[in-house]
Amino acid sequence: MSKDHGGILEDVYTAKSESDLIAAYDVWAASYDSDLESFGYKVPSIVSGFFGRHVSPTDTPILDAGAGTGMISEGLTYLGYHGITAIDLSEGMLAVARKKSIYDQAIKMRLGDRLDFGDEHFAATVCAGTLTTGHVKADAFDELVRVTRPQGHVIFSVRVDSDRGSAYLARQNELEAENKWILKDKTQPLISMPLAEPEVLHQVFVYQVA
Repeated sequence: MSKDHGGILEDVYTAKSESDLIAAYDVWAASYDSDLESFGYKVPSIVSGFFGRHVSPTDTPILDAGAGTGMISEGLTYLGYHGITAIDLSEGMLAVARKKSIYDQAIKMRLGDRLDFGDEHFAATVCAGTLTTGHVKADAFDELVRVTRPQGHVIFSVRVDSDRGSAYLARQNELEAENKWILKDKTQPLISMPLAEPEVLHQVFVYQVA
């Protein structure tokens, strides 16, 4: 890593445009996995645990939305899951993910746009570490619901410190009120990077598509 913890995270948090954000992740891609491990990053293991609790290894295909370098799906593969498609906006991150040979496809695609998949295409969807201010807007949930089959699960983390999760939580509640999905499980807010930024909190949710 060419920068200290604060430097690389600051580049991501303060990106003033989508192109700046993509550039920051492209640069970070080569050391991303080792850096997050050094931060004590907890989100992938917790999301994997919830995925194992609610989704059978026979449920396929799976969408990894905002897959990055494939940290979450690498763990899911070890647990016996297969038929996974990755989407991410950073080609640099996807290039690292492809080298792991864990995905059927790894496609550059923007969360928040209409996804290039048919309705009810995936048996389950996972999205870890992506839903945070400045990365993806809350309306991205609508597409994750659309491409996930009825009774399938959408499992994701949301950054919630300093009211950063308010727009996501509001849309989550709206979709439940609209009978689009049902809350099945969640954590309390948790310190996601205790060795780098103990003030950063994430919360993990499990919804079942109606």
